[in-house]
Amino acid sequence: MTRSTKRSKKSRIIQPHVPGDERKGDEPPDVHKTKLPPELWRNIVEEVALSIPDAKARNHALYYLLLTSRDLHSEARRLLYRDITFVHGTPVAGKISDALHAGAAKYVRSMRAANLVGEVGRRGRSAKTHFSHLPLDSMRALRSLDLSASWIQNPSELVELIRCSIPRDSLVAFHVLLSFDDDIVPFLLQQKNIQFLSLYRFDDKPTSPLQPRQLLPNLKRFKLHELNAVTNNFQEFMKDRPITVFHSGSFFRLPDYWSTFTFAPQLQALDLSSSQVSFQGLKEFLEVVATTAINLRLFACAQISTFQEVAPATIPAVFCVLNKLHHLEAFTVSFTSFTIGELDITNIPNVVSDFGTPTQLKSILLTQRTVLGHGGETVLEFCYTPESGWTTAQKYDLHREDWFETWLRKLDLAYC
Repeated sequence: MTRSTKRSKKSRIIQPHVPGDERKGDEPPDVHKTKLPPELWRNIVEEVALSIPDAKARNHALYYLLLTSRDLHSEARRLLYRDITFVHGTPVAGKISDALHAGAAKYVRSMRAANLVGEVGRRGRSAKTHFSHLPLDSMRALRSLDLSASWIQNPSELVELIRCSIPRDSLVAFHVLLSFDDDIVPFLLQQKNIQFLSLYRFDDKPTSPLQPRQLLPNLKRFKLHELNAVTNNFQEFMKDRPITVFHSGSFFRLPDYWSTFTFAPQLQALDLSSSQVSFQGLKEFLEVVATTAINLRLFACAQISTFQEVAPATIPAVFCVLNKLHHLEAFTVSFTSFTIGELDITNIPNVVSDFGTPTQLKSILLTQRTVLGHGGETVLEFCYTPESGWTTAQKYDLHREDWFETWLRKLDLAYC
């Protein structure tokens, strides 16, 4: 009887898999594994991250790199958790919390927390999805904390949490929708390196006077969402601090008080772009700005609204007062009207530069919106060079906020 020559599955010999340099038996003696230096792995991962502008897509790519190999793991993990967005109370928040507790907290340089509308304290099984569960005290590299995406219902509790958790003098930027009052002052006293601060408003009640050497001595950029009727605390705060960039979220009351602000001459950038102002009275206010904030290099004017059926054709002439700002390098303004009529915004560059050759002005961004008809929105950027004069380019995806931030970086005034 003929014996079968087929080998059973049980008798097969399977060579064990030995990864990397552990598997040496099958390699020729003259083959050497080449291990890349850590600096090269870092450059590879950073190049991948820089090549993807969309944050979500970039994080996905970094996550896949993290899973690819042990050589890429540490660098991909470092970049993945360098800038994080933590949405309080969501499933993703729990995963981020787990990773931070597992050691990724040391990589965090900037954090934006949203949805902080409920209780800050941890409760029950969902504790790890809460902001209070994060290892804030382990974030030794944290430089920017943004809590401005939420209205805080329990401000004293939140402020006490971050005061006890955030490492002292670690922050360079801090943003929150809270009032400047006696609750937040103890935390700010612990963060003397803050250069960029955003607050909601100042408390109407008098606060304890604090000298600049004690409170925020390095503050250079300040954003205030609302200017309340009592400005004593605001003016006391602005006094003698090295603030050169000011963002005002509300135009209301600003014209009435601007002439009394003693800090105006030290400003190099002024942002009123999130405010709205009517065409009436605009020239008078621009005159006050141009004669007080004499060192402005960057100016984002308020959004101009006209309730007339047709936009006045005389609007461009209003901006002639800006030619008094001899240091102005970039300027932006937005118009909203029912219909355009005979308004020609393309004449503004010549008006601002006094129909001559500007010595400093290099860019003007104009946005024009119509309420009626099909005009939609038109965004034009005018750029000046001595060789070509004023040239115009239509911008389809450029927002004024992004334009302003880009110019702050060009002028070395971003401070973040």
